[in-house]
Amino acid sequence: MKKALWGATALTLAASTSFAGGIDRSGQGVNILFEEGNFVQFTWSHVSPSVDGKNGVIGDSNDVLPSYNNASFGYKHEINENWDIALIYDQPFGAHVAYTNGPFTGGGADINSDALTALLQYNFGNGFSVHAGARALKVSGNITSGLGLLDAGSDYDWGGVVGVAYEKPEIALRVALTYATAIDSGFTGTNAAFPPGFQDRTFDVEFPESVNLDFQTGVAANTLVFGSIRWAGWGGFNLTTAEDGQWVNFDDDTIAYSLGVGRQVTDKLSLALQLGYEKSGNRPTTTLLAPTTGSKSVGLGATYQVNEQLSISGGLTYALPGDQYYEAAPGVNVEFNDSSAWGAGIRIGYRF
Repeated sequence: MKKALWGATALTLAASTSFAGGIDRSGQGVNILFEEGNFVQFTWSHVSPSVDGKNGVIGDSNDVLPSYNNASFGYKHEINENWDIALIYDQPFGAHVAYTNGPFTGGGADINSDALTALLQYNFGNGFSVHAGARALKVSGNITSGLGLLDAGSDYDWGGVVGVAYEKPEIALRVALTYATAIDSGFTGTNAAFPPGFQDRTFDVEFPESVNLDFQTGVAANTLVFGSIRWAGWGGFNLTTAEDGQWVNFDDDTIAYSLGVGRQVTDKLSLALQLGYEKSGNRPTTTLLAPTTGSKSVGLGATYQVNEQLSISGGLTYALPGDQYYEAAPGVNVEFNDSSAWGAGIRIGYRF
């Protein structure tokens, strides 16, 4: 399998994880570890959702999920035939929600994150390898609800990453399993409410543990089947301040699946098609930060291998986030149905 084919599969669903449950954004992948030689990459994606809440009695809430961008950077270095290292920057979690009309006007959230991951991989020489490292996570943002305006942020807090993989290059086979620990983040900030005005707040939020299973194999000349399964422990995730109460609560763990096929068209051009699915969670939602549940998606990706060192990949995704509803009052539901989202992304990779 040529380098261009691997690049196409890497970006087929450039923004697919941005439709995932909880507030998952990047998927926290470690596949850069398996690039040949020394490699650096930059990835950028844009997501444009369309989500409306309908209620004929208390009013509609239109376009509650604004568009947003997501970026990542990775560097992998081959120390020798046994040892590799990788450094990854990504934005793993986020929420952009704005209720600008309807019964929840003024409510919403703008949450952003930055993560730095350092990994060390040891190759045993028989196809098996192990990888492990540390991940630092920093989160900041604000939430507006009936409790007021909470504006807070954390410093970098730490968690661990560990995994195992098996590869058989002659048939492009690779299976990699990676576990990431939960990260307990300590926040400081303020709650603005009337009364009593601005008040200092200190609280902890545990961002969930996760398991990623990634796989690929050649099935014919210049043809690759690939996919992934990601579990994240969002069930029980909550943001609570002792003075105000519970701002955010999620009921369900999430499992996201993807399956695709890549085909090398020429020595320089490869194409890929991928389907994505995430099982729906409980209804009604426990928080207006999650007006959809589950999703189905289809993505197309292409990579052009400019030369032996440089590759450029592009991806386009269309998703159907699952229906959800929020119980605004006993017997009064705001229905979030018929939602959709577009995602587009680009990856620039350089091998040296």
